[in-house]
Amino acid sequence: MHFAAQFRAAIGIRPHEYLLKRRIERAQELLKQADVSLVDVALTIGFQTQAHFTTVFKRFAGDTPYQWRSAYLAQCMPLPRAGAGSS
Repeated sequence: MHFAAQFRAAIGIRPHEYLLKRRIERAQELLKQADVSLVDVALTIGFQTQAHFTTVFKRFAGDTPYQWRSAYLAQCMPLPRAGAGSS
């Protein structure tokens, strides 16, 4: 309890919330790679199930991992414009 109180006083959040936040940040880095499955990401960062990972990810990031990855990939790899290249 003493550690948790001191940690929260110093960092501003509880140790468990800090750990979850760091896991989600790591998950976002892994999700930027389109070839890594969502299950592999969940297991790599320490979640027992993809369902629990999805719940926690959505709480921190605002979207499910699939939605977050889709938005990221759409932003990084926009579709070609119609008519570009035909002359």
